[in-house]
Amino acid sequence: MLIEERFQRLTPHRREHIERVTAVMESLAHAHHLDRDEARLAGFGHDLAREMSRLALLDEARRLGLRLGREEEQEPVLLHGPVAAAWLEQAGRGTPSVWEAIRYHTTGAPHLNALGRALYIADGVEPGRQYPERQKLLDLALMDLDAGYCEVLRHTVVYLKDRGFAPHPDMLSALDGC
Repeated sequence: MLIEERFQRLTPHRREHIERVTAVMESLAHAHHLDRDEARLAGFGHDLAREMSRLALLDEARRLGLRLGREEEQEPVLLHGPVAAAWLEQAGRGTPSVWEAIRYHTTGAPHLNALGRALYIADGVEPGRQYPERQKLLDLALMDLDAGYCEVLRHTVVYLKDRGFAPHPDMLSALDGC
């Protein structure tokens, strides 16, 4: 199935989120001299698998030959990035940088490429998200991509822990590098 067809099958809520993330990606690309086409594609592709059921994500990840860790087995929603990245790769759309960004946009990762750091930020600070620190985090990221990435990671870890969720090990490893 074409990537655009997958996008059209999403709910209006998800399509609007993707459009907002893509707009933030364009701003971050401009501010940090990232490839704008890659930034747009990463934003566009990041949540293409987000509305799949947990069972469907597990099945699709296995079909694609993706690595399933304990965390992904326990919470298959974590697979929506890796699945979407694999779809784009199989379709010949994008570059390894785009696929890496999409793969890790939910968890972050140590040594994540600049496009991946930007996507992690954009997904967390897009204007549809309503929390007091959102604009401050976006402003920081526009000035300093690395500092913005670290602050969004910190904010996410606190958010998860406050709600009784364990942060993904990749997220904690990325935060250790900050």
